[in-house]
Amino acid sequence: MAISSLGVASGLDLETLLSNLMKVEQRPLQMLAAKQDSYQTKLSGYSMVKSALSSFQSAISGLSSISQYQKSNAGSTNTDIATISAGASAANGTYSLKVSKLAQSQKLVANGMASDKAAVGTGTITIDFGTISGGTYDADTGKYTGAAFNSNGAGVKTIEIDASNNSLAGIRDAINAAGIGVTASIVNDGSGNPYRLTLTNTATGEKQSMKISVDGDSALSDLLAYDPADDAGQSLAQTTAAQNAEFTLDGIQISKASNTVTDAIEGVTINLLSADASKTTTLSVTRDTSQAKSAVEKLVQAYNALNDTLKQLTKYDAEGKSASVLTGDSAVRSIQTEMKNMLSQVVSGGAQGYRTLSDVGISVQSDGALRIDNAKLDAKLAANFDAFTAMFAEGGMSTNPAITFLDAEAYAKTGSFDVEITQVATKGTFAFELGGSGLNLTGTTAQQRTMQVTVNGVSKSITLDEKSYASEKEFAAEIQSKINTAFKDTAANVTAEFKDGAFTVTSSTWGSESEVRITETGGLFTNTVATAGLDVAGTINGQAATGSGQTLTGAVGTDAYGVKLKVTGEESNIKGSVSFSRGFAYQFSKLADSLLGEHSAINSRIDGINKSIAQVEKDFTTYEARIAATEERYRAQFAALDMLVASLNSTSSYLTAQLASLAGLWGSKS
Repeated sequence: MAISSLGVASGLDLETLLSNLMKVEQRPLQMLAAKQDSYQTKLSGYSMVKSALSSFQSAISGLSSISQYQKSNAGSTNTDIATISAGASAANGTYSLKVSKLAQSQKLVANGMASDKAAVGTGTITIDFGTISGGTYDADTGKYTGAAFNSNGAGVKTIEIDASNNSLAGIRDAINAAGIGVTASIVNDGSGNPYRLTLTNTATGEKQSMKISVDGDSALSDLLAYDPADDAGQSLAQTTAAQNAEFTLDGIQISKASNTVTDAIEGVTINLLSADASKTTTLSVTRDTSQAKSAVEKLVQAYNALNDTLKQLTKYDAEGKSASVLTGDSAVRSIQTEMKNMLSQVVSGGAQGYRTLSDVGISVQSDGALRIDNAKLDAKLAANFDAFTAMFAEGGMSTNPAITFLDAEAYAKTGSFDVEITQVATKGTFAFELGGSGLNLTGTTAQQRTMQVTVNGVSKSITLDEKSYASEKEFAAEIQSKINTAFKDTAANVTAEFKDGAFTVTSSTWGSESEVRITETGGLFTNTVATAGLDVAGTINGQAATGSGQTLTGAVGTDAYGVKLKVTGEESNIKGSVSFSRGFAYQFSKLADSLLGEHSAINSRIDGINKSIAQVEKDFTTYEARIAATEERYRAQFAALDMLVASLNSTSSYLTAQLASLAGLWGSKS
């Protein structure tokens, strides 16, 4: 007979007894649960600290960059003529502007054709870019007479026309697909031969006129050949001439290839929109300090938010005698201490009066929060803006415009450094004069005109055109164009010029890696001189620095180790001083990085608690299994006891009945 509940057979309250025993057995589980709750509460507190630190880190992210503090307002009194925008480096100023010409790109148009689908011819189209000078231009015919063309030396562009693209439409598509800076289109003028191909240079400026050569079918050449220096070789007609923008800025005559002028005023972009030499437009640039103030306010707000979170998590209610979850925690107390210590730091390398937070009107309150005295902050901003920004961001200031602070390694020391330049950087050059043939290369063989050119350690072969050059300027442009075309797949680039009776080819690279060497066997050049470039040389803080190109870096073992400066200018013996500082935003950002690092105290606490919680959960499982086994054992024992007592009770009842029966039997006999 199965027993559904303990004690049914025996009549004993074994279920209550077992329940009481199991309550005792479960006390370790209750202790583990309490421990788990405690760990979870701590984990929640540490997670709040980490979240607050992450929010602080995000809020001040980027504030260590000076660009976050610099902003300029720019305006124009006549936005129909020009608009202006200013970058962070722009200085305050007012400028008078008159625009006489806008930059424009050259446009050429071909003779009309009856169809844009019919085959024209095949061959190679070669386009060079340069300047058209001299001669006479007939606006009615769009042709030049007696003009000269000088390549700008940027290199020629080629387009292949074959049977797959030799229609007018195919030629248009091939030019557009080549991506050479020329846009082709077809215009229908409604005449008997209405389809006319137009070519427009996408670049503006007088050095962007086109010269188009065709090597192939005469029909293709008759359509596209265009040499402004050849009166009979102009199949295309010019409808718009390439020209520079011409304007005066504070009375200074300026010519630029683009209507977007970025290098007339440092840090300022001028957009020329219309030309009218009779009108004067005033351009103005004023420094806007609101962005710098906003950056400082953002830093203060982020700090106060973090300070408030840490206070709430560590406070103690003396009246109620209750502590917060992290009251007295050493890791959090360490964070609070490091944050407070930062507030009393002095910015090394900062200008006098711009070294502590209190210097600029930021004070620490009794509750640890920061407060801004706006009047003092505004006054300090107005008095020395550069010193103010250097107090918060990482950066450097120079007393000489020829010396610019570039960067500093993380290990670089802050401070003020005297700088003396004994050698400015130079570029490698190759100078030569022309030999017996002079400018006339007609009749020379390709071998005579072929030469080996080395630029910055890379060597290529070039071949000059067999012709008589009109001028030394044209010959220099030819040399430049050939070299740059050959080296277009490298970082090497050169310029060539004729000056003081000699030609000079100059590398675009600065420093000792810069070189130009030309070797030829045709006797074209004489009196050749190759001069290697030089690295900048000098001292920083009286100690020899390392030069590379125009960059001067503090050498290993010196006070300026890791500080990088750019030195420009053509004259040596440049002197100045550079102040390098790491301001409060930079230092707070680095502190936040360390407090949130992989091995930081807060992450170690969180890792430790997570391990403890995992161990508690493991212990919980172990104890539950042990208690289940204990209960099963107790239940089996109590079940056996129940059956035993039931059996004894049954025996007792039987014996009692038998004894009673015997007693009755004996009584009747008596």
